[in-house]
Amino acid sequence: MIIVIINGLFGFYQEWKSENILASIKKLVVEKCTVVRKEKAIEIFAEDLVPGDIVLLSEGVGIPADIRLIESSGFSTNEFILTGESKPSDKDYLFTTEKTIPVAEIKNCVFMGTTVAKGTATGIVYAIGTRTEIGKISSSSQKIKSADAPIQKEVKDVARKLIYATLIIGILLFAARLALNDSTAMALVFAISVAAAMVPEGLPTEIVMALSIAVGRLAKRNAIVKKIASAQTLGSATVIASDKTGTITKNEMTITDCHFNGMVFSVSGFGYMPKGEILNAQGEALKKESLGDLKVFFLSGFLSSTGKINPPDNYHPSWYCIGDPTEAAFATLAMKAGFTLEEVEKDYPLIESFAFDSFRKRAAIIRKHHKKVISFVKGSLESILDVSTKMIINDNVEKLTEARKEEIISLSSAFAENALRIIAIGFKDLSHKENYTIEDAEQDLTFAGFVTMFDPPHETVKEAIESVFKAHMKVFMITGDNEVTAKAIAKNIGLMNEYNEFPEVINGTALQLKSDKEVCSLFRKRAVIFSRVSPDDKFRIVDLLKKQGEIVAVTGDGVNDTLSLKRADIGVAMGLNGSKVAQEAANIILLDDNFATIVTAIREGRTIFRNLEKAIKVNISANIAELTCVLAGFAGLYWGIDTPIVAVQILLIDMAGELFPILMLTYDPPEKDIMKIPPRNPKDKILSKKAMNEVLFAGILIGLTAYGAFLIEYFHDDPLVNHHEKAMTITFVSIIFGQYANILSKRTGGNALGSYFLSNRNLLFGFGLSIASVLLIVYVPVLNLYFHTSSLELVDWVYPIFSGILCLSVFELRKKIKL
Repeated sequence: MIIVIINGLFGFYQEWKSENILASIKKLVVEKCTVVRKEKAIEIFAEDLVPGDIVLLSEGVGIPADIRLIESSGFSTNEFILTGESKPSDKDYLFTTEKTIPVAEIKNCVFMGTTVAKGTATGIVYAIGTRTEIGKISSSSQKIKSADAPIQKEVKDVARKLIYATLIIGILLFAARLALNDSTAMALVFAISVAAAMVPEGLPTEIVMALSIAVGRLAKRNAIVKKIASAQTLGSATVIASDKTGTITKNEMTITDCHFNGMVFSVSGFGYMPKGEILNAQGEALKKESLGDLKVFFLSGFLSSTGKINPPDNYHPSWYCIGDPTEAAFATLAMKAGFTLEEVEKDYPLIESFAFDSFRKRAAIIRKHHKKVISFVKGSLESILDVSTKMIINDNVEKLTEARKEEIISLSSAFAENALRIIAIGFKDLSHKENYTIEDAEQDLTFAGFVTMFDPPHETVKEAIESVFKAHMKVFMITGDNEVTAKAIAKNIGLMNEYNEFPEVINGTALQLKSDKEVCSLFRKRAVIFSRVSPDDKFRIVDLLKKQGEIVAVTGDGVNDTLSLKRADIGVAMGLNGSKVAQEAANIILLDDNFATIVTAIREGRTIFRNLEKAIKVNISANIAELTCVLAGFAGLYWGIDTPIVAVQILLIDMAGELFPILMLTYDPPEKDIMKIPPRNPKDKILSKKAMNEVLFAGILIGLTAYGAFLIEYFHDDPLVNHHEKAMTITFVSIIFGQYANILSKRTGGNALGSYFLSNRNLLFGFGLSIASVLLIVYVPVLNLYFHTSSLELVDWVYPIFSGILCLSVFELRKKIKL
């Protein structure tokens, strides 16, 4: 009963600790929303919303509360979580009804827990928390038990096999004791006790402890694991299919150069902070007062955008963007030019806007300025040139000829080769009218010029890529950017094949023309670049990788990444700039949106499995050692030799000798070579044939060594000493010391007493607790009485110490000759 209670308390404590860790790290994945307060759009935590707040909603964001719409444009939401309907629900702020209708039919409200499918809207919060529709459902719902992680399923399989073996052994031991004229009660107690000792009862606690430690470690390293299984699966990942923007790069678009009126201007400063200067070709800083006709260029980008930048606040430690990062870069440029954004918007009030889409590759905003109506348009260079008929050259508006278009495109290509993104700007004056169309806004433009933007890679990505390749994994970059930009980034981060061979670059058009067999042939290389791919293309790549037997980790941040994230073995979403939809679909969320964090998580996944593998092997080895000693004792009975160990001592070995050190094995850090070995095949079992041979060898060696120590003391010629009890005590301690040797040897592939020996101080503490328990059992008289042990003299410790040294020497020799 004491053993059951101790195990129960340990298990409860670790489960409680694990749940607390999970609960606390969930707070790190804080949902944010954009609200209007004091006539300014700011980003706040969703939990800080109050009824009456005005919320701005855009494509891909989660709905943070129940909201009544007051404005909407082409707006629809995914409400399957509430209604079960997979088709997006169209919304219209003008909808009214006097009837009581179901939630699915309410078109002028959106509900917490759903997500925006497309369009933009503004609304007023009317319900939060448990007062929302989903809150009402949540309050009345029952808890659903989480599915077991793969490692837990495998351990259950191991336990099931052990139970079958233990039942057989127990029956045989019961029969053997009866044959030796034991009473039925004595034989039954002995058989049950030995059988109980054969079950690694500490394993559930060790598993929970390892998982809770891993979750905490990953949280500290900016990776939030929504499902423990994902951390373990990461240890087996063979391919990382990664986005470029926001994962490999920082997603902090910074305008570096401006081309306008035949002149070139460089821009200093990086990120959203409006700190820097605009310099002309002579290196002179431009001032707002001296801009003159240049004003139209430095304002056009901002006036064709809805993106904003805000200073640090209670929710953000640095300047941050509201909306699209590309559009926010124009806000920073305007501020560097000396403009105040609020004053500019007041001088140029918005009349109509036409959002960017992948077909037009443009965005347009029509604004009023004094008595004029102006359309400001930005987009890809080719798309703006296609709808432009004039351009500004040397302060004059001239015809934009085909030759000039080719000259501009040729000029821009040099920048694209250096991973600089090109955004072109155009504008036109419009006549006054009530309604404007896209054709009104985007035809017959005056080409103003273009800017170059740079999204630098994370500083740690290059080193992370090297680690992935050393770990025998592949990295496929999947991006919507053009081929030239993708190549430049790949070169910058060292995304190369063996022998420094540049990876093949496949654009979306070429990919669609390839058969599945041809696409799969690309996967043989360790690096491939897919550029200008659509969401369907990305899903196809992931699907084919999985069909090839690869274990795939996929990164994504947008609504259109959802299918790929769900199809992947491990979906990894961005926590900083990822959409709510992507985060819901993913298994892991990166708080820093950094590729290097994925590599950290993979290392942790491998460490989790390795530590649990150690715990399982040493547990079973000890059980086999105990059984070996018992069976040897049975053989000795036929020669009149007393039993070397009694049932209660077998149970004590598990509790006093093993529990603390094996628990502390879960704190073992990764070995230096853990990211240099190939990924583990998930089909492989922990107790493979090779592993079972290793476990059997260790268990039998410990058991026979301990029995040998028993025999030496048992036949010691001293009539004044109870040699049987002292011999049993020596056997008991010898098995424990042999297990210490087994733990030290199994925990590392290198030298057990080398540099890795002191890497886990918790393990040394576990050994200390175990040794203290052994000393109490050996030297406290009342415990001697109950546990059939005897006090040992100093010379008697030679036997168990020698047993431990002998076992460690054999284990280490076996590692060296790789038996």
